[in-house]
Amino acid sequence: MVEDKDRPGFFKDYHRAVRKAISNDQFNEFSKLKTNDDRIRFCFSLPAIHDIDIKPYFRGKSEKEALEKKEAGNKCFGRKNNLEALRLYSQAVVKAPVPSGKYWKLIKESADPKKMTMYAICLANRSAALYHLREYHYCVKDIDEALEHHYPKELKYKLYKRKARLLSHMKQHVEARDAYRQALKWLDWAKMEREKRIEHQTDIQKWLKMYETGKVVKNWDIPECYIEHPPVIPELTGGRNERFLSASKKIDIHYDNNMGRYAVASEDIEPGDVLVTEQPFASVLNREEFGSHCQKCFKTTKAPIPCKKCSSVLFCSVECRQSSYFHTIECPILDLLVGSGMSINCFLALRLVTQKPVSYFLDMKEKLNEEDLKEITNNKEVYDPSDFMRLYNLVCHSQFRTAEDLFHRCVMIVFLIKALKKTKYFDGKGSSSAYPLFKDKGDKINDVELFIGSLLLRFLQIVQFNAHEVSEFYLMSPRSLDGSKNETLGAAIYPTLALFNHSCHSAQVRYFSGQQVITKAIRNIRKGEIVPENYGQSFPSKNKIQRKAELADRYWFECNCEACQNDWPMYKDMDTSTMRFKCHKCHGPLNVNTEQLLNPFIKCEKCGDQTNILSTLKNLQNTEQTFKGACKEMETYNLEKAEALLIENLKQLEACLYPPYRDYHLTQEAYMKVCLCQGNIRIKQPKTEE
Repeated sequence: MVEDKDRPGFFKDYHRAVRKAISNDQFNEFSKLKTNDDRIRFCFSLPAIHDIDIKPYFRGKSEKEALEKKEAGNKCFGRKNNLEALRLYSQAVVKAPVPSGKYWKLIKESADPKKMTMYAICLANRSAALYHLREYHYCVKDIDEALEHHYPKELKYKLYKRKARLLSHMKQHVEARDAYRQALKWLDWAKMEREKRIEHQTDIQKWLKMYETGKVVKNWDIPECYIEHPPVIPELTGGRNERFLSASKKIDIHYDNNMGRYAVASEDIEPGDVLVTEQPFASVLNREEFGSHCQKCFKTTKAPIPCKKCSSVLFCSVECRQSSYFHTIECPILDLLVGSGMSINCFLALRLVTQKPVSYFLDMKEKLNEEDLKEITNNKEVYDPSDFMRLYNLVCHSQFRTAEDLFHRCVMIVFLIKALKKTKYFDGKGSSSAYPLFKDKGDKINDVELFIGSLLLRFLQIVQFNAHEVSEFYLMSPRSLDGSKNETLGAAIYPTLALFNHSCHSAQVRYFSGQQVITKAIRNIRKGEIVPENYGQSFPSKNKIQRKAELADRYWFECNCEACQNDWPMYKDMDTSTMRFKCHKCHGPLNVNTEQLLNPFIKCEKCGDQTNILSTLKNLQNTEQTFKGACKEMETYNLEKAEALLIENLKQLEACLYPPYRDYHLTQEAYMKVCLCQGNIRIKQPKTEE
């Protein structure tokens, strides 16, 4: 789940000033309000809440900085330090003014060719570094983007020629031929001596003749070395669930008044089974990752594409930039929001709104109160995680919140609505003219803004209990797990995964392909048993008092999982001499001190039968060898073999023993590490020479 970090910013002082300004009678009046609409309307009526000057605030473009970075990149490129040149050119691309819209018209009128072409030239220079690094996919993308943004016509032949060469390397011969034709066409505009022109012309015509005299010119499969594959999304074990589309057929969702909704095994589950693969309903990147990851898909950006207006965020491709409606709204206020110190949960609640136009929510307003929470899981209706109603009906526990909690959230919502009013979010179809039902009363907040504010307040409560961290596995060096660690990229909300309850003895490991979550079973679960996940509190690393206190504080429930009920020891305190064997008849626990074992026949207190544990002890010796073999495979980064051995080891151990047991948890930890390697991976980059 998501750890909501305390960040510095001005919102704390703003909230403190508003709270201090209202009387006890006013606060008592607020505490009696029953609806989100009434709470937000009340807060908007407070004079102190308007004592804040909210203006668009974001990091814009800088031609000067772009030029400096470009020239520094040119020097590195000249020294054949292509990695450092790539880094500097990327910084130049992000800072360069992008000729588009009204800004482009102003530039055109000023007739400053440097401003008109800076972005395109930076992209073209970066494509040269990418070409020499054999990053042909990104090189083509940069060339196309440069040509789309007014690259100087006298230099276009160079780009088309570079594009043709790399497409030829990629065996895309049809596109390569077309690029050579374009290079020949634009060569007429080049400013060069006649001899040089003839030299280029001869070279291009040589390639064209080769293509045009060939019997068949076609595209072949791109060689694997030039393809960047995303992490593989495995098939759900047993097939896709017909009702819960993101879950395996081995999963079902139940409901009762005490536990709410929770996952159970509809069939026996084994280690390695893929239980959930799900795209998020919404996601937010950590502020610390803005300079290295795509805002849309969370992919590491090798050749980042910038926002056309600000220099705060990056995208991995033009396609991701074009599909990021949310950033067109957040862009002019992004640094204002960051400066407020608002938590990632607040950002995620806001993203749930800004990723859709206001008309989307207004059109479905009447649906929002129609569905009953219990009915969603007890009837036969399909649970589609992309359906807004699935998100809307996740728990928010409003009835248990204190007046102080709700007031603090309402002040945040007022701030967010004021910030959104500085954007184009409430323009167009969201205006009162398009929706006569929401008439602007002429006061501080109209009905459309109030409706969105009410949704924001609900979302802010939902994300507290239902958001998950999105992570990547960080390797210190290629193909080595030494020093590796899992690092948080951001937060997301997965409507199906949010239905799984917590256990301090988790049954699953989570890893990610971009933003998509994949979970695999890490232990056996019998049919009918609860299938839990983990909310960040695990018994091997924290004692029961710590776990229960943190879960109660953050998620408002008292954990009564097996590990808490039996007060299982932390890993460091596990007694290796005492084991819980399994009865051969009823599978009940047999507590045995192996150091004082005189008789191998152990009587079961549950069924009264005796079990000879000698064969089990022999099997345990075999598991030690299996685990050592898995560790050797991990050392050589042979992860497929390591995974198979670790799954075999988990099954062997579970056949013999009940947890807690040191070797069992070491095997689980190793298996989880192998799974993390199958998702998002980032490798520490070597330091480049200046």
